[in-house]
Amino acid sequence: MKTFIVFFAALLLWMPPAQAVTPVAWQDLKDPISAEFDDPFAALSIRELRSLGKVLQFRRQLEQPGLAEASRPDIEHQLRNEEAKLAAAGVQTDWLLSQRKEIGKQRAKSALSGNADLAGEEISITGYVIPVQSADSDQVVTGYLVPEAGMCSHMPAPDPNQMIRYKLATDYVSNDIYEPVELTGRLSLKMNRQEITLLDGQVEMLAAFEMDVTNVRRLEEQAQPVGSRFLRFFKGKQSP
Repeated sequence: MKTFIVFFAALLLWMPPAQAVTPVAWQDLKDPISAEFDDPFAALSIRELRSLGKVLQFRRQLEQPGLAEASRPDIEHQLRNEEAKLAAAGVQTDWLLSQRKEIGKQRAKSALSGNADLAGEEISITGYVIPVQSADSDQVVTGYLVPEAGMCSHMPAPDPNQMIRYKLATDYVSNDIYEPVELTGRLSLKMNRQEITLLDGQVEMLAAFEMDVTNVRRLEEQAQPVGSRFLRFFKGKQSP
């Protein structure tokens, strides 16, 4: 009996502990390094951003070699008005316009980069499912998890590092698009691209993560976008 107890204790010590599940929020999926950059455009109001866009548009029009001379005075007048509005608001127009390409690159990197610390981790995360039926079968074992209901159809698609392509290893079947759930499984940092058909037509799904789902917990039903009940499963074509 004593020998058995010693053997059993040794076995317990030898067995690796079960990996704990880490609850993850959507903000945690972003790469913290890429997300940290100074974005001077973020401090501008919608009105100031529109004025800045008009300034860029008018300046480009004035640089066009085929611009009719009769149109030039009106464009110059509109340009001066927009520049005056921005100057009155303390906006450094010329400097901001010179920074737009660099800021654009940093924004793109921030949107694409996922948190490498979560790669290979067993996590749980809540969101809304977009089930995708395989193009060559009736099975629905994959789809996308997004932070808000309506994304990719009634709303723009989220950034790639705010979307997860999931693969089911459970008997869960979603009855509707945008069903609120909590997914549990292993997360992989793997960029993938796929086209699916939604209400608004063909939509390109670009996700920075894949997740092998081992458990799905349905959450309390919440208000869903109009028409979502009529959107069942969508056939997806994997892009090369």
